[in-house]
Amino acid sequence: MMRLSPKLRARFYYSIPVAGAQVGWGRSEAYRAARRGDIPTEDVGRFKLVPRKRWNSERKHFLRGPAIRTRRSGREAASAEA
Repeated sequence: MMRLSPKLRARFYYSIPVAGAQVGWGRSEAYRAARRGDIPTEDVGRFKLVPRKRWNSERKHFLRGPAIRTRRSGREAASAEA
């Protein structure tokens, strides 16, 4: 069993509610997302925590949302049709 001091836990991990709040989820939704695997978790001692490094890279996908198409200018549209 791995044990970390509270300082090290705070440095390398987020709690599940904190990670969920970063993408706009409440506490209950964050725990549901962790169970589904949308939020990556690790067992650290008796806690289930979210690794900061991995979550910081994955949460960009949640915040970005679907890709937005931009309208092409007349010249780009004409060359695409040709």
